[in-house]
Amino acid sequence: MKPLFPPALKKSGTIGIVSPASPQRDKSRLDKGIRYLESLGYNVKLGKYSTSRFGGYLAGTDEERLSDLQTMFSDPQIDAIFCSRGGYGSARLLAGLDTTLIKKNPKILVGFSDITSLQLALWKKCGLVTFSGAMPSVDMAETFDPTSEEQFWRVLTSRKPLGTLKQPWSMNAVQQGDAEGRLLGGNLSVVCSIIGTPYMPSLSGSILALEDVGEESYRIDRLLTQLVYATHRARPAGVAYGFWSQESRPRGSTPHRDVMEILAERIDITRGPILTDLMYGHEPTKLTLPFGVLTRLSSRTKRMSLLESAVQ
Repeated sequence: MKPLFPPALKKSGTIGIVSPASPQRDKSRLDKGIRYLESLGYNVKLGKYSTSRFGGYLAGTDEERLSDLQTMFSDPQIDAIFCSRGGYGSARLLAGLDTTLIKKNPKILVGFSDITSLQLALWKKCGLVTFSGAMPSVDMAETFDPTSEEQFWRVLTSRKPLGTLKQPWSMNAVQQGDAEGRLLGGNLSVVCSIIGTPYMPSLSGSILALEDVGEESYRIDRLLTQLVYATHRARPAGVAYGFWSQESRPRGSTPHRDVMEILAERIDITRGPILTDLMYGHEPTKLTLPFGVLTRLSSRTKRMSLLESAVQ
């Protein structure tokens, strides 16, 4: 897949905000996120249905949410598209994506968690490089972690190779090796939910970054087992695991097991390097990962490096 790089976000550019998944839990958080963006000199344009609600857990009907997204891609005044939050619902939009429109108007698209399905589909159908990271109603509604903030804006604006991802702690190697490939991944549950559909890209030769939130260890085991079975003929070149953000007291009667034990068992997910403790996932301190960018993962250096810019 030849990557389609979006234009870099320019100073004083216009950011469109959409809600492809769940509605706002608290609209004041979105308002705070908007004020943060405006304080940096950006203009903000809200999607028509970005604060809507439908069926309890969706931010508007599928048609409304899809309309907002595609309107932002077609609007020449919009320089980047930020998803307000995750939740659930992005996968319901995939069949309606106008990939011809998106290919003609490549733009920065930022979001994580449930937005994973949209990002993987856009890579599969368009080759569009997208950004798995901070969102206005989540990270920008409170004090933006300084380490995360600096890297977030750099990855959206710099036309230079992004280089080694810096984080306050070292990654740890589960399996040795060095590998290069296109960076893909996202939320493990969402990745597995679109396996076998026309919107799931091949993971063959990729550097796969995975995270999840609130899942008990046996469910992570189940999801990783499914992923291993589904990719046995097209395995990633290397795997980096981020945060799992588990509850301190797991629900139900299933005995708790350290998730690191499960990761150590599932080394058959790749023949290449497997590293843990990537600063990525559902925590305030997080890296923004540009999916589609050529990436190196090394157990020797215990680092992940982005070998090119994510924007043009």
